[in-house]
Amino acid sequence: MKEKSRKTNEERGITLIALVITIVILIILATVSINVVFGEGGLIDRAQEGKSLTDQAQTDEQEELTGAEEYINGILVGIGNQNPPEEKSEVAEAIENGTKYTDTTPIKDDLENTVYIPGGFHLAKDSGTKVEEGIVIEDDSGNQFVWIPTGEYNVTEEVEKITEPDEQDGKLTNELSRRTFTESGSTIVSGDSVIESYYYGEGDSRSCTIVDGVNSIDAFLSRAKPVSEGGKGGFYIGRYEAGTEAERTSKDDPLTTPLVQANKYPYVYVTRDQAKQKAEAMYSGNEEIKATAQLISSYAWDTALNFISQTNVEGYTLAITTKNTYGNIGTSNRTKTGEYLADCYSNIYDLLGNCFEWTTEYSSYSLNNAAYSCAYRGGRYSDTDYYSAHRRSSPGGGSISSDSFRLQLYV
Repeated sequence: MKEKSRKTNEERGITLIALVITIVILIILATVSINVVFGEGGLIDRAQEGKSLTDQAQTDEQEELTGAEEYINGILVGIGNQNPPEEKSEVAEAIENGTKYTDTTPIKDDLENTVYIPGGFHLAKDSGTKVEEGIVIEDDSGNQFVWIPTGEYNVTEEVEKITEPDEQDGKLTNELSRRTFTESGSTIVSGDSVIESYYYGEGDSRSCTIVDGVNSIDAFLSRAKPVSEGGKGGFYIGRYEAGTEAERTSKDDPLTTPLVQANKYPYVYVTRDQAKQKAEAMYSGNEEIKATAQLISSYAWDTALNFISQTNVEGYTLAITTKNTYGNIGTSNRTKTGEYLADCYSNIYDLLGNCFEWTTEYSSYSLNNAAYSCAYRGGRYSDTDYYSAHRRSSPGGGSISSDSFRLQLYV
């Protein structure tokens, strides 16, 4: 019994010691845990520090996102405030690129008008990009011609208001025809009807050349008439009256190929038949040039004059004015081609004044027993009585210092 009791007491002693040790260990662990959790640099401090770092990171990220958003919005606003780049018309691109055409090619202007560029030509650097501005073609020698539309063509609102202030459909009509003019407009003349008491006309041996059985006036009218009638919807006239490199001082001076360029001497001391011959020969035999040149006809003159009256703010004043504020009329000073800058309308120079210009039109008026009389047009530097629409008869064999001529060109 005593032995059993002794063992029991020993076990209790060991149990108490173990308990004390356990408590001590727990206290130590608790102290360590408290320090780990609550002490300086402990878990709570670290958690709080981590939270602060996380909050700061979120703040920084939000600031970066906000900055990026503002930057992108700024770019978008900038783009929105800019007009998108306009697509260039075929005419504008051809001018910019200096495109030379080997074949006759239809291209569109800024207003969707079709213009035919003949083979052998390119668009001049200072050409307009709209028909109303005067689209200018140029050959390799620098001779220039301006497109004259026939039939209906598209225009800007500002141009349409000049002659049609009450009808804004973006279109004007320029018929290929002979005309008479007043300050308020023009009247179409049917064919070779009488004009100004005399019989003026086109169509027989006095005005035409027959090539391969084709009458030259009929050929021009067929090709240049409106698209709605089966033609090309236009033709070209010389940008300038015909010129020469060296000044002509006598009818005995050699006849040279006419130049259709600025700053040349007017091609004077030339008869009507000489002017006609030199005009027709300008591109004859030149296989690169896909166009036909002729002396300007009354159809081309009147249609071109109607065109510039439609497309310039001066309107039909341009057809009947004798004031030198519009052209070199009555100044007593003959100028070089294109030099009288006031006389430039839709890129066409010298049409109102400087020299009389021979045409293929003829007259029934007989002067000095001439076999027939020819008509020349326009005002001139030496008189104050003549104007662009004016017709004047003269024997075709005359050649003086104030008579020049102009070319027409068709494809």
